[in-house]
Formats: sequence, C-alpha cells, structure tokens
Amino acid sequence: MARPNRRRAEARGFTLIELLVVIAIIAVLIALLLPAVQSAREAARRAQCTNNLKQLGLAAHNYVSVHGSLPLGGYFNWAGETTSWDKGCLVGLSQFIEQGNIYNAFNTSLRYTNPANTTVLAAKIASLMCPSDPKVSDPPPINYPPTFVNFLVGRTSYRGVCGPWTNPPIGPDPATDPNYPAYKANALGVIYLYSNTTIASITDGTSNTFLFGEGSFGRLNDSDQSGFHWWMAGNYGDTFQNTMYPPNPKNTNVNDVNRNYDYPMSTFLISASSQHPGGVNFAFCDGSVRFVKDSINSWPLDPSNSDAPSNVVKTVLTAPYGTFAVKPGTSFGVYQALSTRAGGEVISADAY
Repeated sequence: MARPNRRRAEARGFTLIELLVVIAIIAVLIALLLPAVQSAREAARRAQCTNNLKQLGLAAHNYVSVHGSLPLGGYFNWAGETTSWDKGCLVGLSQFIEQGNIYNAFNTSLRYTNPANTTVLAAKIASLMCPSDPKVSDPPPINYPPTFVNFLVGRTSYRGVCGPWTNPPIGPDPATDPNYPAYKANALGVIYLYSNTTIASITDGTSNTFLFGEGSFGRLNDSDQSGFHWWMAGNYGDTFQNTMYPPNPKNTNVNDVNRNYDYPMSTFLISASSQHPGGVNFAFCDGSVRFVKDSINSWPLDPSNSDAPSNVVKTVLTAPYGTFAVKPGTSFGVYQALSTRAGGEVISADAY
C-alpha cells in the first residue's frame, strides 16, 4: 500500500482564488478602517481648535480685568498715512496667551510693518492656528514690490466678530468726520475698528454673543492668501470678520465675488469658515466655545443681486462706506443675531 507524500502535502500553498479573496478582505478592512482613523484625527484637531478658542476667550476676559474693556479691533494710523490699517486685537491679547515675550518685543509706537517690528510680525503662534487649517502654519511669503518682497508674516485662523454688516466703521479720520458717530453706531458686534466694548454693554448676554470665530486661511483664493489673515493687523479680513453671509459660504453656493455696494472684498474673505466638516467653531463672550453648523438659520439671500441679503438696505454717507439696516417688517437670522451685542433678539438655545 502506497504511503501519502507528506512533503508534497506540506508544500501546498494558496490557490490564486484564495489569495484574491484574502486580498479583497484586507482591502475591505482598510477601507473601513481609514475613514475611522481620519474621523478620529479630525476629532482631535477639532478639539485642539476648540481649546485654542477657549484660550482666546480666557485671554479676552483677562484683558477686560486689566483694561476694563475688550481689545479694540484695530485703527488707522493717521500720521501721514491716511489709508493705513494698524495693529489689531490679537496684539493686546498676546500677553494673555503665554506670548509675553512677543508682546514685550513689539514696539507699539511704530506700525506693525515697520522694520523694527517685522520679526514679531513674522512669528508663528500655535494657539492662533487651527490644526485643520494646515496652510496657516506654512503660508507663502508676501511679495508686494518694492516694499514687501519675500516678506514673512505669521497668520491666524481666528478673527473677532464685528457684527452682521460688511462695513467696519472706517471712513475718514474719526476726529474730523461728522458721519463717524453713525458709522460707529452701526458697528453692532464686539470687536471692530476703534472698539472699546465693555462686558456691561453686551446686553444680549455674553452666552448669546459671538466673540471670535474661525476664518480658514487655507480655503482662500491664492490671491487673497498673500494679503490677509496677518495676525498683527487690525484689518478687515485679517483679524475681524462679519456675519453678513452664512458660515462657509462656498459650501452654501454663495457667489465669492467682490461687491460694489458695500466694502469691496470677496464674500468668503470676510465670512466665517473652517475646514471642519459641517460648520465653524465660535468662541462666545462668556468664554464658551460652540460648533455652529453651516445650516444655521440666516437671513435670506437674493440670487438675482449677487446673493445680497434681500432684507438689508444701505444708507450711503461717504462712498464707498455707509450704514446698514434691516428692512421694516424683517429681522436678523439667528446667525446674524448672535453677532450683535445689544440687539434685543430672543434666541432659543436649540436654534444653533
């Protein structure tokens, strides 16, 4: 009787079909695992972003304890430079986010673009950069010949909320412009040009009022990336933004165009945005941080007018600047109401 060939049996491997089945199973497992890993990583990045905003909220309250009001959003340098924006709210807050060395090295008697301040201007501050916004930590240099060639600037993913309107209270010199009081009265948020907002003036409640929101640097157009989100600049599009348009307007099919009826900047540049799926993190004036969904109730937009809010009217005082108001019989959306400090709106806790 012949014995079985044990060596031949032991040498038997997988058939081609068996090998393909194993490969297919491994591929399925990887396909199931990768989204879970990516989701976990994004959850960790979003948690870090939340923590960054909490630190800014705490810094703002420490600033109030020392100075009596929230930091000003920025101002114009009128010393022979009548169109020059100057330093913004994050400069004053830097000393309260463990950046005392940067704050002390900054010469406040000079513009932030002065050569004496450019090293500080170029500083990268980790707590001002959302980890889901990777380009903000490695931005391209500024190239504006002849003054700014290979000019390095640190960037920020977080900006103060100046209210619902696209215009900051800018205009000519506030000391001589008779319309300036009207401009400032139209600044309904907490951080804007020449702001000095006190906690007592936030009568809508600190838990119902935006303080800081995300503004994604990496989602800007290439041309906008070179000139905005400078962490030291008190400029519209750098360290403060508005709620005229819903969060992440590109996700909601709002046209990203320059507007000739208001402040001439692109919609996306002046709006809150993030790289987190579905919404944007906001710090509120009570120090809390909440995730606001893209689908939050916002006032209606009119597609026939470049998506301008259909219930907003403008009064031109000094072109191209002016004041805004909602049309009689209409009101802010929930999103716009959260950006006003003293609008008297009733906002339900489940509305956002």
